[in-house]
Amino acid sequence: MKTLMISLMTLLFAVSANAQPELRQKPVQCGAFAEVYEAYIKPNNLSPMFTGVATIQTQTGGKMVVPVVFYLNYDDGRWLWIETDQSETCVINLGDGFDANIDENELMQLLMPKTT
Repeated sequence: MKTLMISLMTLLFAVSANAQPELRQKPVQCGAFAEVYEAYIKPNNLSPMFTGVATIQTQTGGKMVVPVVFYLNYDDGRWLWIETDQSETCVINLGDGFDANIDENELMQLLMPKTT
């Protein structure tokens, strides 16, 4: 986790302080919920931790409301974040090392470049 944070810090220091977020595309795996379930949820013993509703930007630039679900393996910290509805499920993130004990000040110090 500390290595990831150091990498993020290095990246943030390389970006101008005045830079604005930019729209990017990254590979996202999508398919029927049953396919995602069999490929990720079931073999990783993931359980839903919480659900929510997100407003996303579509490929055509429009806005769309979609349900989201965060899954967690409470024993080993593996997790999965999906956007889903009855027609398609997309894996947004898959990872491990879930930690709910976050010190916000420490996180901000790691993510925000120091200005002098």
